[in-house]
Amino acid sequence: MAAPQQLLADIVAGFAALRAAYGKAGLLGDALPSSSAWKLLGGGEDIDRFRREFLLLDALLRNRVARLVLDGGALRHIVAFGGNNVGKSTVINILAASALAAVSPEGGHTRHPQVFAPNPASLFGRNPYAFCGFAAVAADRVPDVCGDCYVVSRRDGAALPADVAVWDTPDCDAVGSARYLGAVVETVAAADLLLYVTSIEKYTVEQLVEWLFRLHDAGIPIVECLNKTARKDRAAVIRKQRDFVFPTMARQLGLPAPEPAIIALRTMTEGEESDLWGPEHPEAGQLRNEVLSALDNVARAAAGHKALAYVLRHLDRGLEPAQMEIEAERHWSAAVAAAVENFVASYERGYLTSATVIEPISRLNVQILELLDPDIPGLKQTMATIRWVTRWPAKLILAIGRGVFSVLFSGGADNDAPLPPELKAYSEAHIELLNALGRRIEAERASRRHHPFWDALAEEWQDRLQDLSKKFAVRIEAHMRRTEEEIAAAARDIVDTLKGRPATLNALRGIRVAANVGGALAGFFVPVKGSFVFDLLEEAVIAPTLLSAAEAATSRLAQNYVTGRRDAVVRKLKEDARAIAETLYAEPLLAVAQAAMTRAGALGIDKEILERLPKNLQQLQAELARGPR
Repeated sequence: MAAPQQLLADIVAGFAALRAAYGKAGLLGDALPSSSAWKLLGGGEDIDRFRREFLLLDALLRNRVARLVLDGGALRHIVAFGGNNVGKSTVINILAASALAAVSPEGGHTRHPQVFAPNPASLFGRNPYAFCGFAAVAADRVPDVCGDCYVVSRRDGAALPADVAVWDTPDCDAVGSARYLGAVVETVAAADLLLYVTSIEKYTVEQLVEWLFRLHDAGIPIVECLNKTARKDRAAVIRKQRDFVFPTMARQLGLPAPEPAIIALRTMTEGEESDLWGPEHPEAGQLRNEVLSALDNVARAAAGHKALAYVLRHLDRGLEPAQMEIEAERHWSAAVAAAVENFVASYERGYLTSATVIEPISRLNVQILELLDPDIPGLKQTMATIRWVTRWPAKLILAIGRGVFSVLFSGGADNDAPLPPELKAYSEAHIELLNALGRRIEAERASRRHHPFWDALAEEWQDRLQDLSKKFAVRIEAHMRRTEEEIAAAARDIVDTLKGRPATLNALRGIRVAANVGGALAGFFVPVKGSFVFDLLEEAVIAPTLLSAAEAATSRLAQNYVTGRRDAVVRKLKEDARAIAETLYAEPLLAVAQAAMTRAGALGIDKEILERLPKNLQQLQAELARGPR
């Protein structure tokens, strides 16, 4: 069994592959969602929600779960989190009793996560996965726009213990905040304690409340700071949050509501003292004491196990776009395979086993009789009727989907005569196959969420229908010409076998031949039986009335050979139908799918990764549950 370190490394690598593929497809970017994102995820809110959820899963693994396996360092992290202009930076300063974070009356002033630590050089111990992909920058080198960095500053002072780092974060609900979403998620995932800062204007914002529920469900401890709220309104805000806002969200998400301790800060008016942590502001000390008390009660290992359980519960959602791609390819392959099977079954029903169509046997019978005696009454007329060559159309009209295709053939010119039964059976099977696959494509595209592969395939499909029908005509014409030769060869073999039974041969030479209307069946009048029959070989070989005593000893061998030879013709026709379907449809249509997937912009996630991630996470959970060994 793999060690936890190996399992973790493989899990992190798997998520890195997903993150790269999703990013390339526009599922995680802060720009306008791509068309692929809309089709895969369903809509604007769904795209935003997926982005948050996936980034959180990835960040929890690297920042929280990794601490169960690796040395995460001794620093404990307090992270201020909340909406736009709620005063997160001010609360950080109050907590540290020092003017650490820059503040502004305008919202959106903080654009990058910023950490204040006594020893910034060792933020995450020996965990190489924490903040992977994010650059640490000094306060004097902060770029104007950057979503993949965080600012590192030294913190002095004795208000907070020496092993505490405090983080200020950008908001996650203002216009343009999507640029910093990844950094915000990364920061809250590293929190030992989350300081949720809200206000009378923000405490009912649905997106923020949902975020709070998700973070609580992921096992992140929370203390709430109610800021920018007048004293007279605080009780009403807290009561409404407890009695309405949180219960409503709990029902909506199916999650338990958090029950954080709530500390309210004094509301300043313009011109008042800016030192919010001095003796005139005792609530600052109350907030600090509540936060440090909650931090002391945090069990980092238990929090890591909760984070791992959260990742396992929500993993399917994180893998869903990649799974949709795998499923799209699998569904198309299965649809093509089923269509090929139905093609063969349709041909068999329409030509080989139909109660009204026994042309393969009729053709074989006529060939035998022609070899025995070309002057048998009615034989020439019957041969002219049932031979397909004389009725091969110059053009065949195929109605496929919304299109009507004219397919030209090389022989014949009589388009009004009935189609030869085998060509008719093949044409119906061809149309049935293409229509079935066309309906499947349209059904997949009708779904609100579907892989763009199906749209690309629909375009490729329309381009390929005419070509498929032309190739169908060429292949079927060649097949039927070859079948004619094979039936003639089978007839010669049977006649050679029957030469050892002169009585049977004489009886066969004495029959009369007639063709039914349309020439689909050939009837053979056997004088001894006194009636027409439609399977000359069975009657000629098996019927006792056609066997003399001298032939009785050899009749069984002849019967077995002739029956087997006839059955071999039918079996070969069925095998040919399958071979035609495989080469004409299966291989080209799977190739069409590959072209469509490339055209759609495949995510390209290896199926093995999708199978391995859940197994490795479950194995890691089991290994960690055993404890150190």
